[in-house]
Amino acid sequence: MSAGTEIQDPAALSRAGSGAREIAWQTQTTGAHPVDETHSAARDFGSGNWDGGLNGALTGAAETWSAQVSALAADCGKFAEQCDSTAMQYQRVETDISQTFRSMANGFG
Repeated sequence: MSAGTEIQDPAALSRAGSGAREIAWQTQTTGAHPVDETHSAARDFGSGNWDGGLNGALTGAAETWSAQVSALAADCGKFAEQCDSTAMQYQRVETDISQTFRSMANGFG
């Protein structure tokens, strides 16, 4: 028999979702700074200034960094959506159960 997860506080899930959205935004915003600076450095080491291939290496590093930052921010966003969805579903089920029991109590009283 598989064990389920009991939700003690659906509002905590909503708060976790809000926090994850904030982390996604901060990750994307903060992660852009090194990319901008690395692209600037790559231009400085571009053709005519340097022939050692540093331009390409820096550009590649910036692209990899940018892709990883975007992926992490997207994962945080997905986590936020899952927290919100789970909290809403839990609330909906709890409301339905409460209404069902109320209607049963009225029918037996």
